[in-house]
Amino acid sequence: MDDLSKRQRRLRDEQKIQNYRALSSKVLENKVNRLYNDFVFKQTTALLAENPEFYTIWNYRRDIITNHYVPSLPQKELISLFEEELKFIMFKLKDYPKVYWIWNHRRWTLENHPVANWEFELKIVSKLLSQDSRNYHGWHYRRSIIKEIEKSIGKSLALQEFHYTTEMINSNFSNFSAWHNRSKLIPVLLKSKPTTEFDDVLSFLKKELYLLKNAIYTDPEDQSAWIYLRWLLTDDIFVTSISKGDYIEILSEERANIKELNELEKDDNNGLDNNWCLKTLVTIENLLIRFDDKNYQEDVINSLKKLIEADPLRKNMYIDRLEL
Repeated sequence: MDDLSKRQRRLRDEQKIQNYRALSSKVLENKVNRLYNDFVFKQTTALLAENPEFYTIWNYRRDIITNHYVPSLPQKELISLFEEELKFIMFKLKDYPKVYWIWNHRRWTLENHPVANWEFELKIVSKLLSQDSRNYHGWHYRRSIIKEIEKSIGKSLALQEFHYTTEMINSNFSNFSAWHNRSKLIPVLLKSKPTTEFDDVLSFLKKELYLLKNAIYTDPEDQSAWIYLRWLLTDDIFVTSISKGDYIEILSEERANIKELNELEKDDNNGLDNNWCLKTLVTIENLLIRFDDKNYQEDVINSLKKLIEADPLRKNMYIDRLEL
């Protein structure tokens, strides 16, 4: 690019910035003055097209809809307005799928839509998550949609959503949101027992641990499965629902599996331990000390000392645990 082209581009950019600042200032002034009409609504559209993260303008847009359009438009035209709003939001989501304020506005739009179609919205969010399966905002939004559908049909969709998390996890083990959603659904399902799969807590726990083993061996550096494993081994819904002997056996088996994995990792990494293996061994061995009176204290100390060297960002935390 020659000097003239660079100068012309800079001038265009400067003009664009000036226009944005002028529009922003004017819209914010209108907000303060509580102006609610077609013209200011179009101004918010233009401003959000430039900056969809401008949450104050999303708030103002909702105020305009609530105070101007809802009281004045006939039902048919109001429905049309909300449908156009959903289209506008979808255009923004495609370009900015991780901006919270866009998801928030879409939820508000549906909640205030005269004839919201929640089942259709579930299909939309399913498609969005198929394109970006780890989008935290998409998963959070999906949970809110499921709640609305459950209210409208009068029954739980927990089993359906549990199978959905299985599908998403099997397609990509590294999906923190899917594992997290699974941890919220399991207590509901173990209580309601919609199928025989949830009749026996111990049997169910073993199946989950098998699924986790595949995930952890596939990518030992991914935190998602490790965090879920910690939940499985420590949550009261499992700890208090199986016998002490079965619990100790589960802990011992997991300890052996993780020690085996750590040895494999050491072979692949010039003798270096895997940090997640060490952290999880500390958790499991402390649980065994508590429930089985086994003397794993020396193992815990050795793992913490290794973590002090291998994980300097959390060094002080490990030192504190050594001093307990």
